[in-house]
Amino acid sequence: MLYSVVITVLSMAVAIFFATVNTRMDVPFRRFITPVMVILVAMPTVLYSLSWAMLGAGQSGLINRFFAFIGMDGLAEAFNTRSWFGLVLVTVLKAGALAYMIVLGAFRNQNSALEEAARIGGASRAQSFFGIELPALLPALAAASLFVFVKGLEAFETPAVLGLPAGINVYATHIYDYLRGGYEADYPAASASSLVIVVILAALVLLQLKLTGGGKTYTSVGGRSKGTNLRSTGKWMPVVVGIMLLHFFIALVLPIAQVILSAFQPYLGAPTLTLQNIERLLNTPNVMQALQTTIIVSTVGGVLTVVLALVVSFAFVRMKGKLGRFIQLASWVPAAMPGLVLGLAFLWSVLLTPGTRSLYGTVWILVIGLAVATVPLATRTLEGALAQIGVDMEEAARIAGDNFLRAVGTVTVRLMGPSLISAWFLVAITMSGILDVPILLGSARTEMIATVSFGFYNSGETVLASALYVIFTCAMAALAGAAFLAWLLVRALVRRSSTRTAAEVQGVPQ
Repeated sequence: MLYSVVITVLSMAVAIFFATVNTRMDVPFRRFITPVMVILVAMPTVLYSLSWAMLGAGQSGLINRFFAFIGMDGLAEAFNTRSWFGLVLVTVLKAGALAYMIVLGAFRNQNSALEEAARIGGASRAQSFFGIELPALLPALAAASLFVFVKGLEAFETPAVLGLPAGINVYATHIYDYLRGGYEADYPAASASSLVIVVILAALVLLQLKLTGGGKTYTSVGGRSKGTNLRSTGKWMPVVVGIMLLHFFIALVLPIAQVILSAFQPYLGAPTLTLQNIERLLNTPNVMQALQTTIIVSTVGGVLTVVLALVVSFAFVRMKGKLGRFIQLASWVPAAMPGLVLGLAFLWSVLLTPGTRSLYGTVWILVIGLAVATVPLATRTLEGALAQIGVDMEEAARIAGDNFLRAVGTVTVRLMGPSLISAWFLVAITMSGILDVPILLGSARTEMIATVSFGFYNSGETVLASALYVIFTCAMAALAGAAFLAWLLVRALVRRSSTRTAAEVQGVPQ
């Protein structure tokens, strides 16, 4: 519990800082924030954790060798990422990027009229931000905080890589102890332990609903809205830029450098470089099959997840009464269940339900299982953005003659176009790095990159796991390029739709 609280507070601080810099401050390198965060989210958690395990791995770690090079031998010997410090640091770097992606849409869509009204009333920039702008973003901030907290409760990969070697047990690794006994696994105990998380989650969601009031009073995007304005940071610019660059270096450059270096080493810490790891993987049929399966599952599953999440988000934000709240609460259940237990429950459901056994061993069981597992992430990503879009724009389309579905499709969905593309890409790359669900639902023919890499790690072939990550990154870069082109197209359509819809709203008789 303490672990989840600490990473939630620190991750939200990271997310708010970088979202504020990106949407409100005119500073150099601002445009690099989102690409860096996307790359951080895209990096599979098990491999990101492995990279930090190598960075602080005694004499062979890059950080330890750097400290020794500058004469700090004591720090070089003491620095160890397999500790509470390393566990919290690595989790916050990943969770902070996720939280940033969730709240970015709400920060970007917030109406600058809020700040202008506060400044006219005599408030300083700090008073305007902390007293008016930030509270207006409470639905998105609450959703991101709740998501990070729950992910902390069920986090498995990072604690398994960095915590267990140091004797640190968190809730998910405790459940893993119940499940790794093979035929002697204690499935009832694992399920009962997961139920505790579900109860905690239900209480937190009810608290979120009470604090945000269902998101109904936080609308800041309407027919006459305009986005936020960039402002100069003055004498604080060097400090802001310094924090940005330091974060980029620690969160991204260091782990990538370690993984790339080890991918071309015959063994970890070797003084020579070689291409034999890449050649071996490219000539291994099951590795290429795993790469193809990962791309198919992530792409198709991402679309399915975003569609489901949009329906859930619309039901909660737009519908009144208990039904909308029940739907939102139900969407949190997969997030509350550790992936190992969720995968096991889904596997039993498929095997015991008549007519569904044929799904086992195919990519479709992975698509459905991972879609269920990532619906909470997509819902939290879209929920805040949808809460910022006023109902008046849909009503204007209805008055103009559109039916309900057409009004939602031509107005709301178009305005949410960039958020939908971001949610799809976020879900797709998250699916590609999930380890626990594919372990139970996959087969020899449907292995994914995460399970293959974890197998290399368990067998002591760390350099092969790093080399596989290099190949996987190249594939994800191609997918990112396609998503970026799609986002540019959607943004152009949204701008055209916003101009036309605003004109319609102004022409409606009062």
